[in-house]
Amino acid sequence: MKTIANVLRWAQSVYKALNGALTFGNPTKQDANGVYNAFTSDNSSCVLLYIGANGSGATLSWLASNTGQAINHGLLRQPIGFIPIYKSKTCDIYSTATPTTNNITLAITDDTAMTIVMVF
Repeated sequence: MKTIANVLRWAQSVYKALNGALTFGNPTKQDANGVYNAFTSDNSSCVLLYIGANGSGATLSWLASNTGQAINHGLLRQPIGFIPIYKSKTCDIYSTATPTTNNITLAITDDTAMTIVMVF
C-alpha cells in the first residue's frame, strides 16, 4: 500500500512540475502576527521549518541563544545545508554539528527571534 502512495505522490509531483508549479512547500497556518508557521512538503527535496522564539509555545522553538539544538528535519537523508528564509529580527543562525539523516543541529544568536529555515 505504501508503494501506491509513493507512486501517486511522484505522479502528482511530475504533474506540478510540468505545469510550472515547482515549490519548496505550501503554508498551511499563520501565527497571530500573520507569519506562516506550518508548511506541507511539496515537490522539491527540502523542508521548511518554523522555529519560534524561546517560550513561544511553537512546536519547534529556540531553547537558548548560542546553544546547538538538534532538530529532526524529516528528509531521511543527510542534508546539504540550510537557508534562513525569514527572521523576525537581526540574528544569525548557524550549524554546530554535522547534519545526519535525521537531525540538523542549529543555534541562533538571539533566541527571541521567530524564524523559518529551509533545510535542503
